Amino acid sequence: MRVRDRMTTNPVTVSPDSTVGEAWRLMSHFKHTHLPVLDHNQVLGMVTLKDFGIRPYFESIANIAAAHFMSNEQEQLLNKVKVRDVMAEHTGAVTICPDAYIEQAAKMMLDANIGSLPVVDETGHLVGIITQTDIIGAFVDLLSTNGHGARIKLRVNDSPDVLCTIGHILGRYNSHIENLVTMKTNGDRPLMVLQINTTEIKPIVSDLREAGFEVESTLVRS
Repeated sequence: MRVRDRMTTNPVTVSPDSTVGEAWRLMSHFKHTHLPVLDHNQVLGMVTLKDFGIRPYFESIANIAAAHFMSNEQEQLLNKVKVRDVMAEHTGAVTICPDAYIEQAAKMMLDANIGSLPVVDETGHLVGIITQTDIIGAFVDLLSTNGHGARIKLRVNDSPDVLCTIGHILGRYNSHIENLVTMKTNGDRPLMVLQINTTEIKPIVSDLREAGFEVESTLVRS
């Protein structure tokens, strides 16, 4: 799955000369916690509610911005501070391209300890934004069973013929794989999660076990 499949296009943006008050009002209206900062359509970075408190001077601003309503005095305070001021400690924008894989975006967010990434094209122009929520949604879709079908979790050997064996077993019952995720866990063998297109899984599970697979759990939805 690519970033372009999950990103939000035409995101709300601010400029470095926008005030924190303007940024807060946009976040409040659109229910966002982060906004791309653009200068002549080039991404300078992101501004978030967390950024409003990166230095002691802005701690009160962060508390104000996190509230749903502000007094006139509080709004005046937010309107005195520019977005570029709360981004002063940022050294550059962390961005990703739309053709990158979802897992690449997830790793970049983890490594940089951030909650979103601006998505830019080959010219550096902003084409979208992808957030932790978007990525969580993608993995939920991969790991959950929506509608008709079944999910089978099993331990597999690190062998090149694993998929061939599983495919052969499913073929006996005119079934096929709709989604497949393999992950390393604390167990001795990798964990594989299969989404298949049938609810008649008893003979499939029996054949998988007979073939040496350790079936940990199943979930059927009709």
